[in-house]
Amino acid sequence: MINLIYQNYKRLFDFNEELRKITESILGKEFNKITPKVAFTTFALGKAYKTHGAILLLCMQGYGEDAAILTRSLFDLSITLLYILNDPTNKRVLRYFHYDSIIRKKMYDYAKTVSIFAKLFEERKYRPKPGDTTIEEVEKYAKLAQEKYNYGRMGWSDKPIRQMAEEVGRGGVYQTVYYLQSNISHSAVRTMNDYVNAHDKGYTVDMGRGESWVQEDLVASFDLFLSIVSRCNKTLRLRIAKRLNALSKRYLGEVGQINQKAEMAGDSL
Repeated sequence: MINLIYQNYKRLFDFNEELRKITESILGKEFNKITPKVAFTTFALGKAYKTHGAILLLCMQGYGEDAAILTRSLFDLSITLLYILNDPTNKRVLRYFHYDSIIRKKMYDYAKTVSIFAKLFEERKYRPKPGDTTIEEVEKYAKLAQEKYNYGRMGWSDKPIRQMAEEVGRGGVYQTVYYLQSNISHSAVRTMNDYVNAHDKGYTVDMGRGESWVQEDLVASFDLFLSIVSRCNKTLRLRIAKRLNALSKRYLGEVGQINQKAEMAGDSL
């Protein structure tokens, strides 16, 4: 199966690997001035690189459905990055960072209701480790963050992911990649179509490896990872724009050919 998948989608694998090599060429870069946006951008680049690698591994092994779940998370990261960096001020990035206090408070609030966790917290209070933050400090910081940013049900942002995607020009990707892959992530009823095969005697649940979702994942993950790397290049001044643009042009030509073949078969990307 691994050999079959690689041969069928070799060009798409090659494009993704080439993008990784370009990214690898700048991963050792150090920054003298660490601003909030530099801190977030370097984190996003590192996380995207690792997630993209995991997607390729899953696709190669024939686990396209599971790779689709990671591709959806890559979409989330790309939209978050673009939305934060589109702000000329530091308001959005600081809003993102300070939401950590809200998350920690929610975790502590739950943990305190579980006796075994409450006991551990009490013991840790009298025997703290370097870098520990007390529950009182977490509650204090969470209160200050909430008063300043007025967080709502959207989490760290003041807008839903759909609105953020539209604002950064990725509304079409939300309507296709994100929406379809959300079905798999949440095990929606539509997901059954990817696992169940009906026949005369009933149905069979397919739990083996296959080509399902592999092509879609390779195309979407390349697009999302490229958007992340390109935006990081602009913010961090990595000087890889020419290489990225040249790769993008060749890739678009390849995807165009794939779409032509798919249209003939009635299933374009």
